[in-house]
Amino acid sequence: MTTDGSRPLSGKGPSLLFPFLMVATLFFIWGFCHAMLDVLNKHFQNILHVSKTQSGFIQTSVFGAYFLLAFPSALLIRRIGYQKGILVGLLGLATGAFLFIPAGLYFKTFGAFLVALFILSSGLACIETAANPYVTVLGPKDGAASRLSVAQAFNSLAYIIAPTIGGALIFGKQAGEGAAADFSSLLLPYVVLGCVVLVVFGVFSFTKLPVIDTPGDRSSEEDASAHRAPLLRQPHFVWGIVTQFLYIAAQVGVNAFAVNYILENAITKDAAGATSVDPLFAWYRAFTGAATPEAAAAYVVTIAMILYAAGRFSGAAIARVVPSHTLLGLYGIANSIITLLVMANVEHVSWRILPFCWLFMSIMFPFIFAMSLRDLGERTKLAASFQIMSIVGGAVAPPLMGWLADSYHSMAICFVLPLVGFVATTVYGFAYPRLLALSARAA
Repeated sequence: MTTDGSRPLSGKGPSLLFPFLMVATLFFIWGFCHAMLDVLNKHFQNILHVSKTQSGFIQTSVFGAYFLLAFPSALLIRRIGYQKGILVGLLGLATGAFLFIPAGLYFKTFGAFLVALFILSSGLACIETAANPYVTVLGPKDGAASRLSVAQAFNSLAYIIAPTIGGALIFGKQAGEGAAADFSSLLLPYVVLGCVVLVVFGVFSFTKLPVIDTPGDRSSEEDASAHRAPLLRQPHFVWGIVTQFLYIAAQVGVNAFAVNYILENAITKDAAGATSVDPLFAWYRAFTGAATPEAAAAYVVTIAMILYAAGRFSGAAIARVVPSHTLLGLYGIANSIITLLVMANVEHVSWRILPFCWLFMSIMFPFIFAMSLRDLGERTKLAASFQIMSIVGGAVAPPLMGWLADSYHSMAICFVLPLVGFVATTVYGFAYPRLLALSARAA
């Protein structure tokens, strides 16, 4: 960082490492929040007896907040800067986390939890609107996708931890028949989350991050490379928004109903009503000491998240030798094939294939995000808000997938929606060089 606190001219040097690590802690926090949703769907189905369609509104409340708050957050961040925008988001996140206390102890209704999740996610929307573009411009633009993928790796570590906590605490004990709804096991992780967020808020309050991407504080080289056309006339950005919407719909949909699918595919009943448990699933439940089948399924998701984290780290390394758009297209093909095998619903087999979906999802969000924001210059903050708004795809897919599952009494059929998202990601990856060229000529 320069002596006046302005944006460094290069992504090289130790001055950028500390701010990068500071912002990376935020990726861990919102990764934890998102990953906890993967067990909340099944938990509320069990304890409040809501349908799969209704439980899908958990994701609607979360990602609907992103849609509603991302653009206002971008306007706020343009006025007060990245760092203060992060602080505002952290306060919103802590408030939502602590609202789980009255929701679980007094109201004990599905709607009360949705309100808490909406407020929590409003804070996340502000944080992500600031942190994602901040990482992309915190260094050379050619390394933006790789740099964001590394930051997202911290996000992936949280994705490993959260399902394990959810399986142990939320699904950690059998509920008796007719027992009253007890949310005590759900409160602990969110109260701890709120306390941790307040500590992070304190640290950020006393840390000065480099000021970047402000008018008049860019090199002539960057000014010359920035596309001059309005955002809506830049195909690489517009199609990046569409692709992100469809991809997030796919990712959140897979996450939301992974536990349901694993249970349905690994534990089946024949025509006579006899239950058949996949031997590998039975062994894994015994190995992990899971108290319930739901807990064992949550621990399977933990394995998926380990693959997710591995994909983030390896993807960032592979992107150094393989163009980001090519890698995105290849991973899209891989996930399209995996989703087709999941939809085939081969008993005791398809659930074993499902975790590999996370390996290839690992790079998709950061790569689409960084690729769509390339060469946007001073429009980067505004463009990033539209990218965050596109996360509303996560609000749309789970209720639709739940409705398909309830209507056809099969989890396999609902994976047609994730398939659409992975096909779109494939097309965007391979079409990206042409789209970028069209954007450069749009002025």
